[in-house]
Amino acid sequence: MAYIDSQSTAKRTSAVSGVVLIHAAIGAILVTGLATNFVPSDPASPLEGGQISLPPPPPKPDEVVEPDKAIPPSARDIVVPPPPRDLPSTGPQLDITRDIILPPLPSNRTIPNPGARISPPLAPPVPEPTPTMTFEPSSPVPSNAQADWITTADYRSAWIRRDYEGTAGFRLSVGANGRVSDCRITRTTGHQVLDEATCKLATRRARFEAARDGNGEKVSGTFTSSVLWRIPE
Repeated sequence: MAYIDSQSTAKRTSAVSGVVLIHAAIGAILVTGLATNFVPSDPASPLEGGQISLPPPPPKPDEVVEPDKAIPPSARDIVVPPPPRDLPSTGPQLDITRDIILPPLPSNRTIPNPGARISPPLAPPVPEPTPTMTFEPSSPVPSNAQADWITTADYRSAWIRRDYEGTAGFRLSVGANGRVSDCRITRTTGHQVLDEATCKLATRRARFEAARDGNGEKVSGTFTSSVLWRIPE
């Protein structure tokens, strides 16, 4: 047993030594390779400015001279104006002297004596004023009979049955044409229908000679009257 253990120990020692030698060789190869391939880098140099040369500009194109165009002759005749006239530097001499010829005196005119006294001419007579015609103003005057304005035939049967009676006072406005333009009740009969009938009939039937002013001109005016409404028997 002792021989075997010693032989095994010797083999292990040899194997370990071989492994160590192999690792040492590999390490030497790695160190030598890295040492031979390493190149130290130069420090960065600072930037410097400079001029950039540009190419020269292209040459200018040559100017093209156009040939003169021939102008065709005109069909119109050439008119040459006459030469200017030589005008004198001084104007013409004008004679401004005029002979004043007095008109002849009438044969029947007498020259007054210088020592005689001349009386002033008589003033024309003052015309007499033309007398103006004056008129007295007048009110409208009926031109037809007032009894025909409102008659018993205008009574309606309903008014008779209700005993409608009374006196209606009215005032008519008459225009310059003699026609009634408006009617107002100044006194009532107490029945509206009779008052309305009074104005309606008088406006439609009454005719007038128009009123006149102080110059005789036709003007508007008023006429006042009344009518008695009484039931016929």
